[in-house]
Amino acid sequence: MMGEGSASSFEIAIHGRGGQAAKTAGEVIVHTLYRKGFSPHGQPRYTADRMGAPVSYAIRFRPDRARIFDRSWVRHPQVVVLCDISLVEQLDLAPTWRPGITVIVNAAPESPGLAALAAFRVARVDANRIAREVGLMKGSVPILSTAMAGAFARVSGLITLDDVLEALRREGTAAVGQNLEANIQAAHRGFAEVEDPVEPAR
Repeated sequence: MMGEGSASSFEIAIHGRGGQAAKTAGEVIVHTLYRKGFSPHGQPRYTADRMGAPVSYAIRFRPDRARIFDRSWVRHPQVVVLCDISLVEQLDLAPTWRPGITVIVNAAPESPGLAALAAFRVARVDANRIAREVGLMKGSVPILSTAMAGAFARVSGLITLDDVLEALRREGTAAVGQNLEANIQAAHRGFAEVEDPVEPAR
């Protein structure tokens, strides 16, 4: 398991855009942490209610498995799951993160936005491509929840891929709609294809 830091709670921030299923990714991770014996608290935060608008989801739990009573927004995430790299600039996110934290980012290898993440441990996965190839699309928008959950399992060490798959199978359509098998494929590929750490450009 990755370092727990000095804080009494572990914080995870998820950032995406409406339609990418960032909220669903958070709910899958919360459900999986709960099944691992933790007592996580998760909450979404929305801006304008429209496709493409920024969406965030915050998770907080105690590594000692005690209950969480703090319902405030996460302040110092140890892990960030970033579904859209353009949000780093749009929301001015990087200055709010401590140097050295882990950022799991959906990005193609050549994405110019990766340079803005140089102060962090970056794990990159092309979840857009995975979603397109397994058929998880909402119109022209890739649905990223399970590919990012799979990548989170591999990088964080807090949960396993089997934990994610079991959560998907138990929750079924309540979590991911009618495309359970496609979501299972996406979780497998997110876990297998994430690059951690990303090698710096030369």
